[in-house]
Amino acid sequence: MAQYILPRTGILAFMDDESREQLTTYGNLVSTVAGQVLIEEGQDQTRLYLVISGTFDVTTHVSGRDIHLDKVGVGDCLGEVAVFQPGPASATVTCADAGQLWYMEVDHLQQFLLDWHHASCALLFGINTILSRRLKRANTVIKANEIMPNFLSVRAKKRVEGAKLA
Repeated sequence: MAQYILPRTGILAFMDDESREQLTTYGNLVSTVAGQVLIEEGQDQTRLYLVISGTFDVTTHVSGRDIHLDKVGVGDCLGEVAVFQPGPASATVTCADAGQLWYMEVDHLQQFLLDWHHASCALLFGINTILSRRLKRANTVIKANEIMPNFLSVRAKKRVEGAKLA
């Protein structure tokens, strides 16, 4: 039995006690300090993080400027894109204040998915809920900052005159 059991909050809201207890054993707790860069855009990212305490700013660099995408807190996850598409991080995550995170490597997550089918469904449902919320927020940021893709259509590849390019 794990000494610490992940709380039933955020992405873990759909998981029962036994599932969260088992999931806890697949990862580790870590403390963070204000200003600490947890994930750096463009760097390889292989961890899924769960925020236990504290807040974290998510930013991306576009057209020579930093764009604030989100502020995440207790129950939110970070690095979830690496679960589905391993590789370079799509954004930078910086600790806004001291906090605590639980994290697991992607290969440990894959093992959990194999070992605990029922709990895995609940975990993936929780992650998908967060991803859906973030996609909606990202669309709002794109509109608010008038960020235009490099082309309007894959077929036409027409550039938008006078628009800021992503």
